[in-house]
Amino acid sequence: MNKEFFTEPLTSLCATLCDFAGVTPPEYAAPASAELKQKLVNQSGLEKVDRILMYNPDAVADYIYDKYYDKFAPLEKTAPVRQRFITVYPPKTPVCFASMYTGATPDKHGITKYEKPVVKIESIFDAFIKAGKKPCIVSVKNQSMDKIFRGRDMAYFSETYDDEVVARALELMEKDEYDLLCVYNQRYDDAMHRSHPNSKRSQHALDCYAAAFKQLSEKVDTCWQKHDTLIGFAPDHGVHRMIIGLGNHGSNIPKDMNISHLYGIIPKKI
Repeated sequence: MNKEFFTEPLTSLCATLCDFAGVTPPEYAAPASAELKQKLVNQSGLEKVDRILMYNPDAVADYIYDKYYDKFAPLEKTAPVRQRFITVYPPKTPVCFASMYTGATPDKHGITKYEKPVVKIESIFDAFIKAGKKPCIVSVKNQSMDKIFRGRDMAYFSETYDDEVVARALELMEKDEYDLLCVYNQRYDDAMHRSHPNSKRSQHALDCYAAAFKQLSEKVDTCWQKHDTLIGFAPDHGVHRMIIGLGNHGSNIPKDMNISHLYGIIPKKI
């Protein structure tokens, strides 16, 4: 288990995605990750894409990814680029997603604790809209990704829970209307808070995350064949087990701050 903090900031992701999409990054976005960009170019030979699919599974720590690697290894067939990030502090869901999709630190985007106000500074969604592209968020109703990026001229779909979110995303992919599709799931976060990070319930939730990403990536092959597509498995923060046994996050420790993302570029086939 890694006991040191990773060094690549999660705030570098927003500009990286924008660069691949040919979009000017938001005003406060940190510079793009040269490391991730080079890995993706090496993997695909492509420097630009015209579709981005981001799957956002809540609370998958880097060490959890390693501990249950057998669950996630099949995902590397379509998303073979693993990028280790250090998330922002405090590692709480709305804080982290605000930074992931604005490229800004919490002091700039304004969410510094577990609350869900609408982010007022520019986000990746604003950047895509300015460029004439169509972004979309599909999330569990009333959760962070469902609330903090509201007020933009874009599509939002609020669903009952994870299964309905994935079903909606697959339906939207068949329609092939959106240039950036962000899909949020929360089952593991719920499970580990109610039990602990390694419980059977939590392990089942990780299986569900892996299955969802597999479904989404396979849909790229069948419905987005005309597009060069960047896909990402992109959690927000990690998790640790408290002394009393339950799972939690929010501490400035590697278990909560270190996360692994998976990325890949699927070239168009038509």
